[in-house]
Amino acid sequence: MPEFRGRRHPEAAAKDHGEADNRSQPLPSILRHNSSLSTLSSTANKSASFAPGTVLDGRRRHRIAWIRVFVVITVILGMVLASFYISFGIVIENQSRTQFNQQPPTFGMQAALEKSHVNHKKTQSERAMEEKKITAAEEASSRNKQTINKDKCQFRTYPTNRLYGLASTSQPSFLSEATYIRGEWPIVINPSSSGDGAPTKVCINTASWENLFDRDGNERLPFTDGHNPSVVSLKSNPYAQPDHNHVRLDPKHLEPIASAFPTDSIDSLFLAISIFGNGQCKFGLTPEDVITYRFSALDEPPNGKRAIVSILSPPDSDKKSFQTLTQTTLLLERDATYGSNRRALPSQKSGSRYVRMHQEFDDPRLFFHSGRIWVLYRNGPLFGYNDQIHNPIHFEEASPEEKLNGVKFVAYVKASETVRVCCGRNIALISEEVELSTKGSASWVENPTLKALTWVDPVTVIDVDLGEVLSKINNRRRLEEVSLSLSIPQYSNPHTGVNSNHRRLKASQTPKSNIHGTNGYMVPLLSTGELLGIAHFHRPEHRQSSDYALHGHHYTHTFFTIARHGDNDANSVDSRPFKLKRLSNEFVFQTQSMSISGGTKKYEDADVIQFASGLDLVGSDLDGTLIISYGINDCEGAVFTIAMEKVLRLLIEVQPGQEVVDLMETIKNK
Repeated sequence: MPEFRGRRHPEAAAKDHGEADNRSQPLPSILRHNSSLSTLSSTANKSASFAPGTVLDGRRRHRIAWIRVFVVITVILGMVLASFYISFGIVIENQSRTQFNQQPPTFGMQAALEKSHVNHKKTQSERAMEEKKITAAEEASSRNKQTINKDKCQFRTYPTNRLYGLASTSQPSFLSEATYIRGEWPIVINPSSSGDGAPTKVCINTASWENLFDRDGNERLPFTDGHNPSVVSLKSNPYAQPDHNHVRLDPKHLEPIASAFPTDSIDSLFLAISIFGNGQCKFGLTPEDVITYRFSALDEPPNGKRAIVSILSPPDSDKKSFQTLTQTTLLLERDATYGSNRRALPSQKSGSRYVRMHQEFDDPRLFFHSGRIWVLYRNGPLFGYNDQIHNPIHFEEASPEEKLNGVKFVAYVKASETVRVCCGRNIALISEEVELSTKGSASWVENPTLKALTWVDPVTVIDVDLGEVLSKINNRRRLEEVSLSLSIPQYSNPHTGVNSNHRRLKASQTPKSNIHGTNGYMVPLLSTGELLGIAHFHRPEHRQSSDYALHGHHYTHTFFTIARHGDNDANSVDSRPFKLKRLSNEFVFQTQSMSISGGTKKYEDADVIQFASGLDLVGSDLDGTLIISYGINDCEGAVFTIAMEKVLRLLIEVQPGQEVVDLMETIKNK
């Protein structure tokens, strides 16, 4: 009918819909009667001839029916396969057990069976004892963690990742593939059983510039304890040679120190200097480790970098060796421009006096010249990182106000007496020389000039021209009256014939080792006319940041001596160059870090960073005592003594003309 325009009458649609509903009733019987599918299909086709709207409904029902059939069949198959897999697995396992029980046990199997049998036979009391032991060990470890690093004057305990790993059978390639002196693996020079003087921590009180309590009120260790100390004797002549009228240190320059300790002989005391700067105490530690080991939460040195001068008790005193008796901050007196770049500090006065302030004296090391104590250091921000700087140290009595604050004396350097030396790495100064006659008798070289050992390989010694600094300090003239250019050293008479400003000539391709000097002063040996020093390697050679440290790590050290080369009577002393004379194999220092689980037990190992910054001799070079001071992990400092007899046994003579590089070999017995 045209009025519907292809649409069905509502009554017809309703009728067909009812028929469709009636036809859909048998659908669930599809699972039981497959013939119903054809019946349903024919019925749907008949309906389509007069009811177009039902064609789509029939196809949809047809598709749904097939989907239902597929799902049911899939579920049934899955259940059958799962049942088969489980049954098969149980059978195979039972067969394996039967075969295992029928086989004769091997040695390992027998041991395991016996151990299992014994464990089953343990009595209840035995099991309780074992559990008690485990609990006791856990409690001991917990107590150690609670008491660890409580005393800042005791050596710190570190996680094992701050140790060298000497005994490890799996060394990183930068150690296992490296070359060592004579191909020998480093030894521990001062093991706990050696009988040498046990290391003492150089203890400094940081309370005047650092708050040790964190924001939660918990007491922490200082940001650093002062690392890379340099310790020297204050004896006027420490070499125990009464027949020689020799004075290394003039007591008149130490009067303020002597007056601060009226009951002590100045000859019995020791002077130390330590740096408080960018330490690496907590390098590589997790936040949890920082809390467990009580390290500082600070990331920068509080109130700036500084160097601390301290007076230490002698090693043979009734009290513990090398105890800090007093301390003071080394100050810079700004009586002239200080620095060589645009950051240089101008001179500054406050009233009639020049301003004094603490300053960055990085890696300070003590040496002697012209009867005085000098300090050698770096100050990269103001002088750059190629120059090493040195100044004489002045001492004066503390003012009444300073004494009220516990200061016993004042130590300072003057900007006007600054000397720059370029361009070695951790150089050592030479001021005392011994000359041997053809008959073997020793005599001190008179009025020696100051020299610098800028490189150990090849041995490179240069003269340092102090300008008029000596005349200024001896005549107590104000530096402001003298041109500042006089404090810039001039270099002359390089004893190796190389350019004094560089170790290597540009045209030279000669291989060199990566040895570096450390101690600030070469110690004279009267019996042989040699000069004794201590140098170090770090591996790998680069100073890039790594998982071990911000800069160098895995340090080893070596003793070495240099001596004048040539006929003693044929030439003047200054015309004969210095050459390498003796060289020990490499060594490390026994770590003082304690095992948390082991209580007071020390690791038989070394620290990953050890930097020997001080060397001095008290007594004869044949049977006296060597004083070694060194830094640990760029965090704290130690000092200990070692018998010279042992040092002499370690030193091995090299062939004439040999340098350190000629003795470097891969490890012989890995």
